[in-house]
Amino acid sequence: MARPRIFLSHSSPCTPESGCDCRAYLLALEAHLVDLGCEPIVDKGILSGGDTWYGKVLTEIKKCHGMIILLSPHALDSYYVMVEAIVADAERAGTDDAFVVLPVTLPGVRRRQLPDSGLGKLNLGRFDMVDWRRHYGPTRPPVKIAKALRPLVERQGALPYPEVTDFLVGRISDLSDAALEHTAEILGVATFAYARAHSRYAVVQGLLTERPVENVGDSCAMRKAVKHFLPKVKSREHRQEIVDLVVPFARVPKKAADQLRLVGEGTGDRVALLGSTLKETPDMYVRRASETPDSWMVRKPAPRHDAADFVEGVIAEVRACVLDSIGFGMEHDDETVRRLLARHEAESGPFTIVLYQPPDAELLDRLLVAFPRLLFVFAHEQAVTARGCRSSARLAGLTPGQEQDMVITHWEFRKLAAAGE
Repeated sequence: MARPRIFLSHSSPCTPESGCDCRAYLLALEAHLVDLGCEPIVDKGILSGGDTWYGKVLTEIKKCHGMIILLSPHALDSYYVMVEAIVADAERAGTDDAFVVLPVTLPGVRRRQLPDSGLGKLNLGRFDMVDWRRHYGPTRPPVKIAKALRPLVERQGALPYPEVTDFLVGRISDLSDAALEHTAEILGVATFAYARAHSRYAVVQGLLTERPVENVGDSCAMRKAVKHFLPKVKSREHRQEIVDLVVPFARVPKKAADQLRLVGEGTGDRVALLGSTLKETPDMYVRRASETPDSWMVRKPAPRHDAADFVEGVIAEVRACVLDSIGFGMEHDDETVRRLLARHEAESGPFTIVLYQPPDAELLDRLLVAFPRLLFVFAHEQAVTARGCRSSARLAGLTPGQEQDMVITHWEFRKLAAAGE
């Protein structure tokens, strides 16, 4: 689970030797952030002897997800705190407020002092601030700190599919606040009026939630939400990308996706059996298992069942698919094909071959010998009951009604995504 990195900007002279107890507040804040699920970043932990402060610290800030500016009496006129705050403000502006900036006044500092201090030009009062008063003491960080960081912790720390989530957040970035809020209401997810970036993450996580239906035509919050906001996404390409990701995540069982991903990324026999009746279904399973914006490459050879040697025909068709897809149609020897597949897998995930038939032992053995690096998915209503495939993963399936509803929903939304242009 990702932990959001929070840079703590503070003034180094705050030490017990200087007669100031602000150091205790800094240490308490570090511990508090860890308890909240964050990773606190302090300059003492990133600087070594001889390091250039400017380059090292500012580079580190750009790797963070937010900054807390501890406003102690020393910090009000600190050049370093001022520069760090300027960088944080730039990060916030460049990330559509996704980078959190949280000024915290410590004992001895009042907000009215800021305009006349060395930090006055930064206008820190425009941010949502926290006052850590002396009567709290270092052991009781204000509750508002946790509340302010909660959207960031949820966004960074609770993303089950980070690449897909980030991708879809970008695809709905042009939705108005009203459209975003109504979509969130339909999905039953909480948003924050003061954190639009977090609201987009909350909506996307709601869209990617598994939402099975019992029968074709059953009502579903995902369908209502997509029908509401999809026409409001400006780019046709973006609309179709949303549909291609949301429908599989909402309908394909997570258990099946996990099974298929383990098989595809494993070192043993890469064979999965899927009981299905519709040709679009294995595409949905593979896209859901990929857990990336771009699905694993899927090819569907069409071997001739009337050929003299059916197994040889399947092997020839599979080889042709591989060479056409990643070998630029050129003929290669077996070793070169293996190297091409290994490179493709390292860069883009397992190359997947879908065969619309139940497997048999001879076909399976020959395919695995010829193509040990391919992922084979046998998609057929009798695939999961096939015998002689003990090492194969039998994927959790859908009822006929659920499968039909998934394919209908995908087709309907693809049509909706294409409309209007």
